[in-house]
Amino acid sequence: MLKGNSARIAEFTWSSPEGEIVGAGKEISEELGRKPDSTDLNERHPFDVEICRIPPGKTPYTYHSHSAQWEF
Repeated sequence: MLKGNSARIAEFTWSSPEGEIVGAGKEISEELGRKPDSTDLNERHPFDVEICRIPPGKTPYTYHSHSAQWEF
């Protein structure tokens, strides 16, 4: 089992021009070795894990769907 320390993972942020969509996240799967650009299925994970922080009263994303993946 691989272990990671989320304190060492760089956090990325995003926001809409109006400031209603705001969030910050850390890519856990990549810290554990996922290679997102690889076409080798042994180097990809069956799902991604991300720590997401959302400020009170804000929305992280607009309503959307994915054609080739699930999100929860």
